[in-house]
Amino acid sequence: MSVRRLIATFAVAAAGAAALAPSAGAGKAKTIEVGGNAYSPAKQTIVKGQKLRFHWSGGFDVHDVNVAAGPQKFHSPLQASGTWVHKFKKAGTYALYCSQHAEMTMVVKVKKR
Repeated sequence: MSVRRLIATFAVAAAGAAALAPSAGAGKAKTIEVGGNAYSPAKQTIVKGQKLRFHWSGGFDVHDVNVAAGPQKFHSPLQASGTWVHKFKKAGTYALYCSQHAEMTMVVKVKKR
């Protein structure tokens, strides 16, 4: 087999594999830091089906994650340390808040893909 034919075969196989792969970023969770009476970052854009991992940095204050407005309601447990993961199954804009600290808010935009 010639080098050109081998390269062409490889290129076609790679293109086919890329077409079958899940959309970029859909399986990889992004981390949101929870602490100091803030979510960091306070704005996040993800794709439908993607997860956000909320990581409490410890300390004495307890925090949670709640939906003030959005296509789907959810809430995390009230905690001071550890992690909690949520998978966003519906596209749209989510306004999140902490029930313990009115100043703790964030916006998550979930795109269809």
